[in-house]
Amino acid sequence: MDFEFSQGLAALAGIIPLIIVYLLKPRPKNIILPSLMFVRRISQNVLDSRRTISKKITDPLFFLQLLALILISTALAGPLLEEVKADSEKVVIIIDSSASMNAPDRVDGARTIAIESLGEENTIIAAESIPVVLAKALDADDAEGVVDHLEARNTPGDIPKAILTVINDEENKNGKIVVISDFENWAGRALETYIRIANTRSMELEFRQVGNKTANYAIVDGYLKDRNDGTYEYTCTVKNFNDRSADLDIQLESQVDSPSSATVSSSVQLAGFGAQQIKFTSIPQGTSTVKILNEDAIPCDNIAYISIPEVKLRKILVLTDSEQVAGKSPLVTAISLLPDIHVDVRQDLPDNVTGYDTIIVNSKYEPLPTRSVQKIVAYARSGKDLIVIGNECLYNSLQMRGLYPILPVDIISVEKEGSHTIETVGSGKNIFDDVSFSEVYLRRFLATTPKEDAAVLAEVKGIGPLVCMRNIKSGTVAYVGFSDTTETDAWNNFATTPTYPVFWVKLLKYMWGVGDISETNVNTGRYQAFDQKVKIKTPTEIISSDFVYYDECGLYSLDQKNIAANLYDSMESNTFTEKRLNLTGENGEIQKQELRTKSPDKLRKFLIYALLLLLIIENAVMFRRRII
Repeated sequence: MDFEFSQGLAALAGIIPLIIVYLLKPRPKNIILPSLMFVRRISQNVLDSRRTISKKITDPLFFLQLLALILISTALAGPLLEEVKADSEKVVIIIDSSASMNAPDRVDGARTIAIESLGEENTIIAAESIPVVLAKALDADDAEGVVDHLEARNTPGDIPKAILTVINDEENKNGKIVVISDFENWAGRALETYIRIANTRSMELEFRQVGNKTANYAIVDGYLKDRNDGTYEYTCTVKNFNDRSADLDIQLESQVDSPSSATVSSSVQLAGFGAQQIKFTSIPQGTSTVKILNEDAIPCDNIAYISIPEVKLRKILVLTDSEQVAGKSPLVTAISLLPDIHVDVRQDLPDNVTGYDTIIVNSKYEPLPTRSVQKIVAYARSGKDLIVIGNECLYNSLQMRGLYPILPVDIISVEKEGSHTIETVGSGKNIFDDVSFSEVYLRRFLATTPKEDAAVLAEVKGIGPLVCMRNIKSGTVAYVGFSDTTETDAWNNFATTPTYPVFWVKLLKYMWGVGDISETNVNTGRYQAFDQKVKIKTPTEIISSDFVYYDECGLYSLDQKNIAANLYDSMESNTFTEKRLNLTGENGEIQKQELRTKSPDKLRKFLIYALLLLLIIENAVMFRRRII
């Protein structure tokens, strides 16, 4: 027999002193005193009799105490008895809310099963590409309200990840897990494996299947290719999830004003479970859609969204010192190499600055007039892009300090030569992945601290930011702590390194939202974190968050970029299957396995009751003998 605490059996050692006590215990004798002369002799015999060890123990009190010791030690050890686990009061319901659950009646069926499975304390989890906890520790009435409002999303599903997440949470121990899904997309082990894992944690795991097979058509893949003429070529794969052939109407529509943005229509005939590639040429910059016009089970996989970053002519105003110094500026040289860029270098601010997309303030020796500083502040606050270079003039000049309120950093002091390490942080690790700072030597720089709403991209380790940004309306204000002077008293040597032009290309493209095709076209189910809260326009709402989760098909707007999110998942689009994981039983329920547990509580309870009864009998015997 197994015991919960086998060391408790050590209490049985108490039997040994109990036996010794009763063996040495003197027996009472009736002694006749014929004369006083024998008193001393008889007293001596009595003493000898007490020293003699009895060979037999017949006292019933001994057996009562012996049995009490055995019961105490056994109760302490806690013998484990196997028993069938009763229904749990704590229930965790995992509901598949992936794209395939958008097929008719699947979510409604899942809601019905979930409500039937509710217990006294309920946790509701939506299984998308990541587990999403919708509610925790709710009573049945409140949990039912959460289930009623559950909607399927447009992401792939990962049921195994959700199951293991629940099993590994200690708060769910001794609970019941109910998994409700159509099981279209399953990348895990056999269901029985997860049942065994749950049982080892004293959890009951139950699988319930919903959904009948239904026909569906889908765009299951798509990619873009640059034609090097300002347009792209889009190739997609269309698949028929039906055992019958289908004639599909496909339409391309661009959302930009362009000679090549006319609507293009195409028709394809697909055999049962057939697939075909379709190619569209001359896709213009901007956003476009490719649609299957036929109605089917899952709407989200009928549309492929395309986002191509627009490369347009941009005007940059660089405010710097005298023309002789400006002509030697590595900054002006670097940004002048960019395509589709017009650079205007001036020493004073023009009357009309609204025509410029970006202003760069690079005053090294002579400060800007107070009026010009005020106009630049107003320009940035209107939602335009501004870059301020960290030179000594920015710290020493009272006029230049008028820029401080809009900067993403607070400037503290001028740091002099020392051993400093420059490293990228946050989003800067991806933005400046091709930029090497290991060869940069800092002789002087401005020590800064980031403001609360700022994002640091590069910093001097242990001191403060060198490249930092903050959003103001739809624009960005950036602080760059690399002075670009190349004279003998230059603050740093960054302008002389090969990656200096690359730095400016990466920085400006990031500020303008001009990303790579792979950055503006993603699959649903992906999530992305930011260093600060950003304004995000999803296909259905506008939010402010430091985290975006692409759980809808459509266009997202963030960081001045339009990002197209598509399902592109043939497993989620395949709704023409049934008994997907060979579930058996009524209503698509897997054959239940009784969860048997070993518990010391039941037997221990009866042992304690028996011990109490023995104690009562023992006290009665001792009371009768007038021992107590």
